[in-house]
Amino acid sequence: MKTRSNVQKMDQAAIDAFLKKYRVGVLGLHDGTRSYTIPLAYAYENQTFYLTLGNEGRKTEYISKNRNVCFTVFWIPEGFGAPDKMNWTSVVCDGELEHLSDPELITRAVRGLVKHMGMPEGAGDNLLALTLKNLQKSNFWQIKVTSAGGRTIENEMIEFFEEE
Repeated sequence: MKTRSNVQKMDQAAIDAFLKKYRVGVLGLHDGTRSYTIPLAYAYENQTFYLTLGNEGRKTEYISKNRNVCFTVFWIPEGFGAPDKMNWTSVVCDGELEHLSDPELITRAVRGLVKHMGMPEGAGDNLLALTLKNLQKSNFWQIKVTSAGGRTIENEMIEFFEEE
């Protein structure tokens, strides 16, 4: 069986605009055997995601085994599934998760997260000061995107047909 739909591929400009618009994505980790996903707030700038991750829990085990990750951001309208609500957009990015211990990168991450989350300027100053006192225990990470793909659809239409 084959399918045909009106899904549209997004170009890089549309992907960047979408990622700058939204604030929460899903980080996908894999330890070589099992997968684990975590919803996280993020900031996005120059094909780099900035994230905060605590230094404990299941995710640390996965990260210690494999830094190659997938980060997905998606949108669906409220009431998705109703006849006039069959729209969605999804962007999937691959990259390598990197712990930030450089003061300049940590500052960029904090400032980017504060701005992207719509917080008042200076909202992250206390957190930044505490983090800069002990760089190795930073909760800030980045993902430099190595590949990204996006799809979007308005008024989804899918046809199923037999292969000839």
